[in-house]
Parts: sequence; structure tokens; C-alpha cells
Amino acid sequence: MFKSFLWLEEVSSTQQVIRSLPHRSLVVANRQTSGRGRQGRLWHSQEGGLYLSFSLPRGIKDEGTLPLVVASSVADCLESLGFLPAIKWVNDVYLRGKKVCGVLVEGLKDKILVGIGINLNQEGFPPDLEATSLRLISGKTYNKVDFLLTLLDFLSAGLDKLERLGFQSFKDSIENRLLFKDAEVILYIPEPRVGILQGIGEDGSLLLMTQEGLKRFQVGDITLRPL
Repeated sequence: MFKSFLWLEEVSSTQQVIRSLPHRSLVVANRQTSGRGRQGRLWHSQEGGLYLSFSLPRGIKDEGTLPLVVASSVADCLESLGFLPAIKWVNDVYLRGKKVCGVLVEGLKDKILVGIGINLNQEGFPPDLEATSLRLISGKTYNKVDFLLTLLDFLSAGLDKLERLGFQSFKDSIENRLLFKDAEVILYIPEPRVGILQGIGEDGSLLLMTQEGLKRFQVGDITLRPL
């Protein structure tokens, strides 16, 4: 799947390192000093997590759905280890209502950069973060190399499936894991919208039943609407 591979003790951001490497490269780090999530948000990247980025060529089938496809592949990996993951649209994986993994996809002129941060062995998080780790839930300590090899198998299978069958082949399984499905949510965009989360479209868009009817959205952040 990858032609070059780097495992580093600490980097500013694996997404930054991968920019200068050729297609189908993989960078893994034990820590990031400036890890990033969507919209430039800081990703808490302390020791104990697994942080990686890889590059793909442009032109992948349904490449706009990569955040959901990668999140789905991570969820498949976690389920194989006995967890019950949920996917928060559009790019996060949750366990027991808390974030355990984030995905960041960035498109450059000649390649796509995919970043993944997974909380493996952390024993705690700052109080302002609604996050958890595999260790906090299971009580087990995970070998990073073993986990990475398992994850790469699921990522390879997911990307191959996307190329062969397109995003439609992922839609049902993602909807079955969709966090907040059939609940009233707030979608935070420049003009926030409120509605019932119906599911996702064939292009990965969010389907929201609003007072004006069913609407599709390509961007935004969702939270449950407070009672």
C-alpha cells in the first residue's frame, strides 16, 4: 500500500512532514507538538496516542468521501478488537460518547493527504476535552506496532473497496454507526441550522430534516441540541 515509511519519536505534525514526501508515503509519530484537526483546530497529541499521515494520488473514485471512508475503516478496526464504535459526521470516531479518533483529509494539487490520530494508551485528558482512549475503556495497554499493522489492513481494504465499488458500498454501514442519528442536532455553519439527523446522502453529505424540509450539507459541525 505504501512505498516509503517513517516512524518518528516527535514531529510538529505528521501532515506537515508528509507534504514533502512522494505519493503513497506513510509517516507515524509518537507525539505531535502542533497536531491539527479540521478547520485548523489543535489536536491533543500527547504520548500514548498513535498519529499518522499518508499520501494518495488525486483522482480516487469518490475522493470527496474519504473522511467518512477512512473513519469507517478505523471503526471496522476497532470493532474487530471488541469495541462498539460510532462515527460522528464527518470525520470522527467515538466510543461511549467520547472521541477516540479524528481524521483530517487535505487536497493538494497533485496528491491527497490523510491524517489519523487515535487515542490508544493515554490514561487521561484535559477536563475540557470529551475524549477517551482504548486503554481507558478496556484497561489494556496496546502495542503500537501491532495496532498499526491491523489498522493498515483495514485502511487498505477500505480504500480498495472505495476504488472498486464507490462510496455507495459504505453508506449503509456508516449510517448504522452514525452518532446522533434520528436525534435533534445543531449544525454549526455560518448560519446554524437545527433539525433531525436523517442520515447521509450518496455523496456523503449530511441529511437534515429542518422546518423547511430535508436539506443536504457538505460542511459543518454537529452537536446534540440541548433539551
